[in-house]
Amino acid sequence: MFPACFSWRPRCWPFPAVRGAQAVNLVSNGSFEQTSSGADKMTYLSTTLTGWSLTPINQNNTQWGIAGTYSFVMTSPTATVNAPIGGNFSMVAGTDSPDGGNLFAATSQVGSSGQQQLSQMINGLTAGNVYTLSFYEGLGQRTGYSGATSGFWDVTFGNDTYTSPTVNNPSGGFTGWELRSTTFTASSASQLLMFVFNGSPSGSFPVGVLDGIVLGEPLPVPEIDPASFGSALALVVGALGMLERRARKLLVAAVA
Repeated sequence: MFPACFSWRPRCWPFPAVRGAQAVNLVSNGSFEQTSSGADKMTYLSTTLTGWSLTPINQNNTQWGIAGTYSFVMTSPTATVNAPIGGNFSMVAGTDSPDGGNLFAATSQVGSSGQQQLSQMINGLTAGNVYTLSFYEGLGQRTGYSGATSGFWDVTFGNDTYTSPTVNNPSGGFTGWELRSTTFTASSASQLLMFVFNGSPSGSFPVGVLDGIVLGEPLPVPEIDPASFGSALALVVGALGMLERRARKLLVAAVA
């Protein structure tokens, strides 16, 4: 039988999944590379993210105050941050983001250090138009803690909210990075984009990581002339057939 790898059938050429093409990314600093004082630092108290605002929610204000924005800009999940409160911070396990460079790490300690609302005002929208939002996210655990964890992200754009699928993580593990994508219909020219990580149980200290945020209008799909497409397809099939026949001859010669 002729070996499958000489066949021109698509199963011989796998292609990885990729993001859909977009005209312009309306999010500023969606990869978290622009900071006031570098990375591997605690946000708000040690560094800030250009273009983003950070607000603590669901926290013990008496104990933590504004310092409750217990989140970090990190070069990798396992990098160590010398935080001004709470001591050194790192994750037990993790891999670099597919987007590369820095990432944003958020905690979810309701009633103590709280949660973090990461937000940015998006301008230049057209009311009624559909926009695609995509981002990478993962779930890990703070070093020094144990127990299985789970988590998800609430993403709000204007009056609409998208909740990412809940992921589960074994004790001391890392889920890997997942690419999430959703669409929103704009209702005004400017809308607030917000991310909030929800992890549980808080006693096991789940950590949500975020990177590569892209928001834009999908590029229109070009129309294809059936006649031109048919001619091009015939040429491609003919060329592939010629290559396959040549490969068969080489194989027969080698066996002989």
